[in-house]
Amino acid sequence: MMMRAAPPGSLPKDLVALQRFAILMDEQFVIPGIGTRIGLDALIGFVPGVGDVGGAILSSWIILGALRHRVPGVHVLRMVFNVALDTVVGAVPVLGDVFDIFFKENVDNVALILRHRDDTRPPRGAIGIWLAAAGIAGVLIALFLATLVAAGRALSWLGGR
Repeated sequence: MMMRAAPPGSLPKDLVALQRFAILMDEQFVIPGIGTRIGLDALIGFVPGVGDVGGAILSSWIILGALRHRVPGVHVLRMVFNVALDTVVGAVPVLGDVFDIFFKENVDNVALILRHRDDTRPPRGAIGIWLAAAGIAGVLIALFLATLVAAGRALSWLGGR
């Protein structure tokens, strides 16, 4: 299901930019012959080790948008979970690449912003957003590193048999 951008002028410019970014990350290109849409997230996920972390860092921009537009914490946590899930599963060779093709966390996360933003209050300031973003980035990086360690131990255990 392809995300449709909102009509120009109906959303703040930064949310329009987030919609375009989500499409670029998840649905920009069509796989010839099968018609499935993929984006840069799936393509950079093919780069072992750094591709999934890079995708998670890029996807964090959408989470910043949620913080800016006062999306309630429960929905921001859902967004973080979506990015973390994509990062963890994406780290698994082959399975992660297939998962990236079908799991559209960026499009889903922008839809969460549009559904749950508080447009009755002005957007938050930069300092609060960046402090929260640093914490979120730290959690995502720690989760990815823990996944790598667990995968390494599992491979070591399997190799020792």
